Amino acid sequence: MKKTIYTMLLASLFLASCSQSSSSNKTSNTETSNSSSQTSNSTSEELANYYGKYEEEDLSTEYDETTATKITLDEEPVINGNGATAEGETVTISEEGTYVLSGTLSDGQLIINASKEAKIHLIFNGVSITNTSGSAVNIQQAEKVILTLADNKTNNLKDGENYSFAENETEPDATLYSKEDLTINGTGTLKVNGNYSNGIRSKDDLVLVSGTYEVTAKNNAIKGKDSVSIRNGNYNLNTTEGDAIQANNTEDETKGYVAIDGGTFEISSGRDGIQAETNTTLQNAEMTIKTADGANSQTINTNESYKGIKAGNQVKISSGTYSIDSADDSIHSNNTFELTGGTITAKTGDDGIHADNELTISAGVVDIQQSYEGIESAVINFKDGQTKIVASDDGVNAGGGNDTSQENGKFGADSFGGAPDESDDSKQITISGGTLSVNSEGDGLDSNGNITMSGGTVTVDGPTNGGNGALDYGGTFDVSGGSLVAAGASGMAQTVSDSSTQGTIAITFDSVQSAGTLISIKNSSGDTVVTYQPAKIYQTIVISTKELITGDTYSIVSGGTANTEPQNGLFDTGSETTGTELGSFTLSENTASVSQSGETISMSQMAGPGGR
Repeated sequence: MKKTIYTMLLASLFLASCSQSSSSNKTSNTETSNSSSQTSNSTSEELANYYGKYEEEDLSTEYDETTATKITLDEEPVINGNGATAEGETVTISEEGTYVLSGTLSDGQLIINASKEAKIHLIFNGVSITNTSGSAVNIQQAEKVILTLADNKTNNLKDGENYSFAENETEPDATLYSKEDLTINGTGTLKVNGNYSNGIRSKDDLVLVSGTYEVTAKNNAIKGKDSVSIRNGNYNLNTTEGDAIQANNTEDETKGYVAIDGGTFEISSGRDGIQAETNTTLQNAEMTIKTADGANSQTINTNESYKGIKAGNQVKISSGTYSIDSADDSIHSNNTFELTGGTITAKTGDDGIHADNELTISAGVVDIQQSYEGIESAVINFKDGQTKIVASDDGVNAGGGNDTSQENGKFGADSFGGAPDESDDSKQITISGGTLSVNSEGDGLDSNGNITMSGGTVTVDGPTNGGNGALDYGGTFDVSGGSLVAAGASGMAQTVSDSSTQGTIAITFDSVQSAGTLISIKNSSGDTVVTYQPAKIYQTIVISTKELITGDTYSIVSGGTANTEPQNGLFDTGSETTGTELGSFTLSENTASVSQSGETISMSQMAGPGGR
């Protein structure tokens, strides 16, 4: 029989218990890794837990040895079976079936040109194909092609720098090219050199289930027009002028997505690392991405895109580890970003994480080690997780603002609409949980509109120059819970709004305080309410905590030491501290501003428009 045998889980379990002889003539490349995502068989319920689109036949590597056509590639290919022909070093498969290929074409091509209803199963069992004037593999027509990489076998595909086309034709344009749905599975290795343009390309859905991939391409390494779904595998992707992984359907909002459910990735890209026209969804992956020469890239074209992970609609990450060193934004969405788990480490020449409309961190770890602006969106929500930001301009920015300098932000200011010099209630930072640590040369927390804090722990080591503030907002900053410590320069300093229901004190010192100098607040019993160790010089500090009670008297203590270790500069409540008492104050209302001696002073709650 010529039709490929795809085994479903329940059927395989039943047959295994009934008859061993029935499987004696079958060959299986099914993976036996301890990782459940590397196994070939799966139930429909399991498939529903993936972001990618997989069918059970995509996961099967089994085939019938007795009915498969064997093809030995050579100067004169040898075909044992039906459905394939050879002319010189060009092998053409024209019928549905399973084809086991091995050997070498030194300057030839494998063509798939079957009926539109035909399903083709290719087994690459040590294949090497070079075509100096076109694609090594050209899938012209079939319903679907499944390519299995045989166990412990390495396969090589290579094209030339120039293709020979018919008049007015520009395709195929990839070393492994498919007009149809293409799935690759198995545990073998596929090495692809795309010297002309793309490495692996499907003009429909591209599914990569497993295997090891080494792709070097002038343009895109892996490209699926309708979608790219990656379930597992090992990927080493290198491009000079294109993206590492791309889905580019712009005509259907249900397509044009990249979905990654696992695997390890080493990406070095001449443009974006991952680019999807609609959604990029990621889980369970271990990924390292470098675009151009990384965050410190000097010779780049600012009209091009060098982002780490990018999507036209949504970027969502639910688990995995992602280390990104990007010339442009490390993560960028033209609509929304959501983190529900996983770890992101980023160095960038522009924004750490950017979403045009809404950005939410609900869990996980974000460590932005170098950026122009750390986190930027119109609406930003911190619900949980651990976020740490180092920025040469604003740390957290809701609104984009009027920053037009390209000296540090190589790609210029992002626009969110609205005038930067006016308050805009549609711009919002909401903090309800988690930890947020910001070290910024510009504003620490910056909103063109409002900031709301009801929980979590926020520390800000803000600007040392008087033109920015640790806090900067255009509307209100209401605090009802959590712990806030924001230190920075005094020139544009703001405290929280009077409408806040949690005790807050803003202290301005007579002179600039040295970096590392402890500042402590103690209650009338001498117990330490809060101790902070700013990482940079500062002259103003804003402190809000539930331990600050209206009507109580507190002392301001500078310097000394503490008997515990800080987390992001903040010591545990109740830590024993030494130091010099500078003054004291009574918190007569929920919010107060005082000098270092404790005298009431005026501090602006509207120092200027947010978003600067």
